[in-house]
Amino acid sequence: MKILIVRLSALGDVIQGIPFLVALKESFPDWEISWLVENTHAPVLQGHPCLDELFVLDRDWRRKKLGTSAADWLRGGAAAWKICRQLRRKRFDAAIDLQGLFKSGLWCRLSGAPRRIGHDRTRECAHWFLNEYVCDRPTFDPSFPLVKRYLEPARYLGANLKKARYLLPPATPETVAGVDALLGKNPISTIAFCPWSAWASKNWPLACWQELGDALAKEHRVLILGGPGDVETADPLWPTRPGSQPAHDPGIFNLTGQVSLAELAEVFRRCRLVIGPDTGPVHMANATGVPRVLMLFGSTSWRRSGPFGENHRALYHSLECQPCFERLCPLGHGDCLRLLDTPQVLNAAREMIH
Repeated sequence: MKILIVRLSALGDVIQGIPFLVALKESFPDWEISWLVENTHAPVLQGHPCLDELFVLDRDWRRKKLGTSAADWLRGGAAAWKICRQLRRKRFDAAIDLQGLFKSGLWCRLSGAPRRIGHDRTRECAHWFLNEYVCDRPTFDPSFPLVKRYLEPARYLGANLKKARYLLPPATPETVAGVDALLGKNPISTIAFCPWSAWASKNWPLACWQELGDALAKEHRVLILGGPGDVETADPLWPTRPGSQPAHDPGIFNLTGQVSLAELAEVFRRCRLVIGPDTGPVHMANATGVPRVLMLFGSTSWRRSGPFGENHRALYHSLECQPCFERLCPLGHGDCLRLLDTPQVLNAAREMIH
């Protein structure tokens, strides 16, 4: 049996699809399982022991400032056509749409797989490309965990769901060396902050992050983690960069924009606690199985996207408008996170560390 998993983006959703991959492969070790993912998220799947092949779709041409030029569109079309031909040569028996968007449904159809499996009544009419449906559960069911939603196709195919678990590819020696250079080799109690997500409605106020960092950095090393786009915001708030003080001392260390996706998992493996909103890096921390995870919820549902497994916590306010699943607060006040005060988060963090 040859299976293609289609989950192109985003980082947190790709990671939450990994228990589905593990359950399927460990239930049917003779099956040949591949995954189609966008290049920005490919590092979390490269070298995965449960994957026989990884197909990477280059989407960078659409993210460039001149990405709408005719030359860029032709280049993107040529890259997509190349992937399409590679998929068809594999002669997949089934394609699984974990994403439920037009683009993922289309790629299931383009793969040439005779069986195209996924959820019915998805967004953007993605289900029109499918011919087998596992259920018609709403995409944003606030009370049903996303990991379990992804496991429904595994159940449909007869997999043993008890085998579902997080499993990330092992770190390469180069990755370990890179993290050693940033953090040093001496063990120290470390907490990581991941303050940013792509949705403003999921982000706790930065002033609160500062207060939390000042309190925890007296006894622990606190790492500030974010992408290149967060550097301009992070540097004025946390000017301390690695090298400006010993990496084995308590204090706040700003690693924003300095850690690759492959290195991020290794950084998390050296942490006792990771704190952040419903965002990809925090789900990656959850997937490493090492640190405890404290997630702060605003516009999304803690029941749907909360940390997977034991010893983790989710903090939230049960407001009438929560969850709204909107990128910006439709009421304009952002109370779901504004009312989540620093002492509440600090107390939860200390309880989880001790």
